[in-house]
Amino acid sequence: MKNEDYIKKWLEGTLTGEEKRDFEASEDFKSIDRLSRATQAFKAPEYEVDAGLERLQKAKSEMGKTGRVVSMNWMKPFLRVAAVFIFLSIGYIYLTRDQVTDVRTFAAQKAEIYLPDSSFVALNAHSHLTYPDKKWENERKVALDGEAFFKVAKGSRFDVETQSGTISVLGTEFNVKTREGYFEVICYEGLVRVESPQKTVELQPNHMFRIIKGTVSDEQLPTGAAPSWPSGESAFKSVPYTHVIKEFERQYDITIITKNVDVDQFFTGGFVHDDIELALKAITLPVNISYQIQKDKQVIISGDKEVE
Repeated sequence: MKNEDYIKKWLEGTLTGEEKRDFEASEDFKSIDRLSRATQAFKAPEYEVDAGLERLQKAKSEMGKTGRVVSMNWMKPFLRVAAVFIFLSIGYIYLTRDQVTDVRTFAAQKAEIYLPDSSFVALNAHSHLTYPDKKWENERKVALDGEAFFKVAKGSRFDVETQSGTISVLGTEFNVKTREGYFEVICYEGLVRVESPQKTVELQPNHMFRIIKGTVSDEQLPTGAAPSWPSGESAFKSVPYTHVIKEFERQYDITIITKNVDVDQFFTGGFVHDDIELALKAITLPVNISYQIQKDKQVIISGDKEVE
């Protein structure tokens, strides 16, 4: 109620110095201030009531007419209320027209989201998903940076927009991974259309489309394949080792330092998300390298037999 009183006094211009300082430091004032600046373009020219009344009285005197002049002072409160009403109405439209939901995960963190149409999204570590609330019924569209598994409810077209391309479906299950220099889409059910600068394809179930550093590939997967990361394990097939390292850093919130390691070599395998020792063995033993866990969330992996 305190801020509501401040708002009322602010509109009336009756805030004391101390109240003004308190109110201007509040989140309510920041929102109103942003709204005020945004609505400047909508403001109608101000009408000087007193000046208009003075002109009217002068004209009456010059014309020598008699009779009662009706004062316009009664309009001042009305004009103030009307201005506030218009201000708040425009503000409501401004604030709600482009409302979006923003979901972000950090290292070693995952999230599960249900969209307005009950479509399901599992968001992997260090990923970012946004979608419009108000426009959802007319346009099912999300923006993704990172990795997510989608189980889309049947209905109108559903788009996933990424920096590497757009994925469009009607009702299906698929996984999208978009990282630096890496773009991958796997269809598990239904039909998925992928539009990228390099190529446009339609994926049938158990088919994968991938772009790594500009190189395009597609592949058929075994029947019954499913994404492994929602179950707590990252899996890779013929992926440059540098991407394995980056995914490991995301899942365990650590920094990996490499020494004498060919990070461009291809790796096939995987690691679990809940046991760092077991996970490190899984990504180092197959390529004949060693590791050592350091302090301050650092791990050194080396191509030598012993870590320096």
